[in-house]
This record gives sequence, C-alpha cells and structure tokens, in this order.
Amino acid sequence: MVFGGCGGAAGSAAEAESSSTGAASVTSAASSAGETEGSSESAGNEKLTFEYFTLSMGIEWIQQIDDALKELGEEYNFEVLTGDADYDINEQLSQVDTAIGQGIDGAFLFVVDEGSATAVVEKFDNAGIPVIGETLKLQDENGNNIAPYVELDAESVGGECGKWVCENYEDCGVDLSDMSKVGVITISSSKYQSDLGRGNGFLTELKAGLPDIPETNYYEADIASETNDDESQNAYNLVSPLLAAHPEIETWIMVATTDHFGVGACRAVEAAGMENNTILVSCGGEFAVKEWDNEAGACWKAACYYDAMDFVEIMVKGMLEICRDGKDASEIYEEYRNGDETYAAVGISGSMITADDYKEHVRAYQN
Repeated sequence: MVFGGCGGAAGSAAEAESSSTGAASVTSAASSAGETEGSSESAGNEKLTFEYFTLSMGIEWIQQIDDALKELGEEYNFEVLTGDADYDINEQLSQVDTAIGQGIDGAFLFVVDEGSATAVVEKFDNAGIPVIGETLKLQDENGNNIAPYVELDAESVGGECGKWVCENYEDCGVDLSDMSKVGVITISSSKYQSDLGRGNGFLTELKAGLPDIPETNYYEADIASETNDDESQNAYNLVSPLLAAHPEIETWIMVATTDHFGVGACRAVEAAGMENNTILVSCGGEFAVKEWDNEAGACWKAACYYDAMDFVEIMVKGMLEICRDGKDASEIYEEYRNGDETYAAVGISGSMITADDYKEHVRAYQN
C-alpha cells in the first residue's frame, strides 16, 4: 500500500510507563547496517517532504544527522527541510506551526527542551503528522513515551567510558599509585536526561573498578550553570577553576558527556599544564577524532563513538513504514518495545575508540 502523505498515522499519547532507560538498546555501527532495506522498494514512490527540527545547527552532531538524512533522502525519494531553533523552545514551536501549515509529511525531532516534548508532539498529533524523536526522549511528565524515538543508550555509553578507564589507565602514562591524589571531574549538563545518564553510567563503572578514589575527590562541571551558547567555552570556564582550586590533586580523570564539552576540558587541561597527568574520555567522538587527526589533545585518551547514520537509518526506516507502508506510529520498532509501552524507543550504544585505532572504526575514514 502506497501513501503520498502520512496524515492520521501518528496515533495517540502513550498510556504505559516507560522502562528505566526508556529504550531497548542496539550497538552503533554494526547494529543498523541495512535497517532501511525493508523499505527499499519505496524509493520509486511519490516524493515525500520531511522536516528535521533541531536544537542548533551549530552542533556538529546535528549537522551529521542532517547530512545523513539528506543522503538517505536521495536514495529513498524524500526531501528534508531543516528547522534550526537555536536553543529556543518557542522558536521550535513556531517552526512546527509553520511546517504543519506547509503540509509536511513527517517530522524528525531533536526537541530543544525535554520538558516541552509533550507540547511539541501534541502539535504533530493534532495535525495527523507522524513524528520520530532523535537523541532526546519524547516522554510526558510521568515518563510515558508519547512518540517513537531513537536515542542514545546513555547509561551504556557512559559505562563504556568508565570501564575503559579502569581497564586501560596503566597504559595512559599517569600515576594512580596514591588514590588520595586522584581527582575525577564529570563534565555534563543537568538540563538533559541523556547527559546525566552518560555521567551516571561513567561513575558507576569507574567507582566499581577504582573504588579507592575518595568520594571527596569527585567534582562536577555542570554546563547548565553557564549561559553562553558556546558549550566548549562553557566547559573550559568550569574546568579551569576546578583545576586551579585543587593543587593537591596530581592526576585527573575526566569524562565529557559530549565532545563539545571535551574540547573545552582538553583546552583547560592544557592551559593548566596537566595534559601528561590527565585521562580525558568522552561520549561521541566527533571532535576527539579531529584532535587525533592533528596529533593534538594528548590528554584525550578515548571516546565512546557512535555514528549519525546508525541513528538515521532507524529513523528513516520507521518513518517510511508509516508513510509508505501504512503502519501506525505505535506499530514501528516493535522488536524494541519494552513491556506495555505504546511507542517504542530504540537505544543506540557505542564502541570505544582511541588515537591508535579510530580510523578502523569511524565511517568517514572507510570511504
């Protein structure tokens, strides 16, 4: 059955409670290869128009998602418009209203504020336009999934970073012989559940593997406390004074829950002359690989890498099943649905990469 548009496919709000993570998890890179194969026959159908509503096009990850959507659009005969909210939820709501008036066929949503997800999704539901979330959860205030979404399996990604530090610190050239002189900084943002999940996953694994680091030596750099839109600068502004305030700490272990934060943390470490006494790991890898390409970022030892195309293949597969195969939004990703959830959430995990092996794993180096 072929549909030129997607009206009426979005379904109603979820009634069931989400699981603790909200998503069933798959591993990045290897997991989603061929995800769109089942809809390959739809490439010759009437061209569809989708819009990708984003937090900010200034974010490298979002640029990569946008590029991947447009790449698959050429293959599967759909156009991708882009709405850049520039961190403003009111602007995003206005862009949604405009797109609904223009009659788009479907929406991919990186919601500006997870607390406003209900308001955004309701607009699409009322217009009969399907929406699939990207990276952040689409849940109501009770934790119910209100639309399908493809998110980062945050706890798993952070946990991979923590395990890597515990298993590889001896090869990093830092001294952890006296744990009383080891400090830990989590660079994250309390504004986003995904960021918090990555940080929590990291700390859980780090404390399990290195239990002798004193609790008093754990510090947080909360990006949400800064007002600058430049997240790398915010990380620098928060990490620098922490380093200066604790001369008793001789070795630092840091996790940046996004690579933007990692850039700022890396520059702060270098400015303090601590690059040979720091292990920095991050979640994402998109800026870590640039540092390694330039033989820079000596303290940036590893990253949990996930690829934008791994997200986009699953997002597009679901949207085409709605728009061209006639499925309801509640029927896609059934293999990932937990319990009695109305809408499924797919969690993408990642794989650890380092300066020594990143070219073997990162898609951009394999073309």
